[in-house]
Amino acid sequence: IQADDYEDNAWDDGTNGNYWTDYSSKDLNGDGHPDLVLGNHGLNSRFKASQDKPLTMYVNDFDMNGSVEQVICSFNGDTSFPVVMKNDLVSQIPGLARKYPSFASYSNQTIEDIFSPEILKRSVVLKATMLESCILLNDESGTYRIRHLAGEAQHFPVYALVAGDFDSDGICDLLLGGNQSRAKPETGIYSAGYGLLLKGTGKNWDPVPAEASGISSRGDIRDMQIIRINGEDVIVVARNNDILHFYSF
Repeated sequence: IQADDYEDNAWDDGTNGNYWTDYSSKDLNGDGHPDLVLGNHGLNSRFKASQDKPLTMYVNDFDMNGSVEQVICSFNGDTSFPVVMKNDLVSQIPGLARKYPSFASYSNQTIEDIFSPEILKRSVVLKATMLESCILLNDESGTYRIRHLAGEAQHFPVYALVAGDFDSDGICDLLLGGNQSRAKPETGIYSAGYGLLLKGTGKNWDPVPAEASGISSRGDIRDMQIIRINGEDVIVVARNNDILHFYSF
């Protein structure tokens, strides 16, 4: 997998170390080769990730009580700190209550300060180095080239996507949905997405405002599918604990 010449961020070869949330396979540029659309967490959050400063998750039964915990760490400056608040961490791992009796005692603690090298050594460590939603274009040699989607597509975590020619111009378009309302206070909720149409132009996928696209679905979108109703193609948008939305095109 290679980065396009005009991309600033090169692709790292650890694709399993990124925060993919959904994907779709489609011939996006009409060259006869299947390409990939990859949903990701986006850039509109406190989480940041790069090859030099990855977002890291430690998975372990830290206190050996039969329950597996996850601790996510994010860089603040040049140091990576756990994102979890003290009360939440202590409720997960009560044995840490004596070590951290106050918020001040927990302040500025790194994962290495909290847990011993022996405990961390048996942890599963997962890293994310890129949070942008993107596409992978497949060329004739089987090499994939990465292109980050437009800035508007990075405003919310993408959990659902569908590709199709929605304006009947012969060029593949993209429709993205997502959001996350069930989130911890320290991260904030993610609700900036109402369903985003990206119009294919042959070279790019340009965002279309909601007033022009007609797409407006608030809530936590978790799936999108194209189905046939009475002989017509319809996009079905599924949201958590809410009614379905139907869009004809």
